[in-house]
Amino acid sequence: MPKRYWARLRADLDVPLRRGAWYEVRRLRPPEAVVDVLGDRVSVPRSVLEISTAAPSRWSVVPRPKNPARFPGVGEYAVCPNCRERVPLEERLALLECRRCHEVFDVDWNEKYFTEP
Repeated sequence: MPKRYWARLRADLDVPLRRGAWYEVRRLRPPEAVVDVLGDRVSVPRSVLEISTAAPSRWSVVPRPKNPARFPGVGEYAVCPNCRERVPLEERLALLECRRCHEVFDVDWNEKYFTEP
């Protein structure tokens, strides 16, 4: 049985992937990966992706964008590992229920997603 892979952005690029959201990988070859975005196949350079063999199981915490003028009103938010819904984070909860898919997952507060070293 072939391995399944998931990928998400680890760079701020103009591609149709949501920051923090995991996408199923349909094809994985150098120098690109093809991911499933709402039924469409989108090619993304592998060098800008975080790739995992484990299905996502926790909310990703996405920090406030570095360019607030480009994203007015956007602060820190979480992304559902199941349906990619975005939820503003107003308090530091251990668990969140998704308002779209109603699944409950841990929030990955210790993860350092989209931060520079």
